[in-house]
Amino acid sequence: MNFQDGGIMQTKSEFLKKAYSNYQILAALPAICVIIDYALTFFLAGDTSMITSWEASPFVRFAVIHNVMAAYLLGIVLFYYVAAYAVLRVLHNTVYYKFGVLLIVLLSVTHVLGGMSWFFRTATYSNGIFILSLLSIVIAFIAFGFSLLHEKTPA
Repeated sequence: MNFQDGGIMQTKSEFLKKAYSNYQILAALPAICVIIDYALTFFLAGDTSMITSWEASPFVRFAVIHNVMAAYLLGIVLFYYVAAYAVLRVLHNTVYYKFGVLLIVLLSVTHVLGGMSWFFRTATYSNGIFILSLLSIVIAFIAFGFSLLHEKTPA
């Protein structure tokens, strides 16, 4: 391989720039990550009794108990895509787009790490996931506050 011209790094950089600016594709990230989360949950939990006893989400516990997990998963995947798409579309050509992308990436990472909690099964790890979730809320409030302080009102 020839690394002199930085071809591989340039290709990765171009790919990341295209992915960052394409909100239609970027909106799929949380939907994909929630599928990964629940796939890991069901694979690593062992059985549904573990899920009904220890799963943090009351919606997932309800879906498992009432045997509607497939419908719930379809609904949440569609919700995440539509919500992410709508937010990124509205923010796309604004200075706030980067906050939307950050929140979507953080939400996605939180879901995957949440699914991995069934592998680690420690309170410290689960609390770390909870802190990441809270961080999403904090970032959203900071971005909202930033927008209130910096937007000019029409005269």
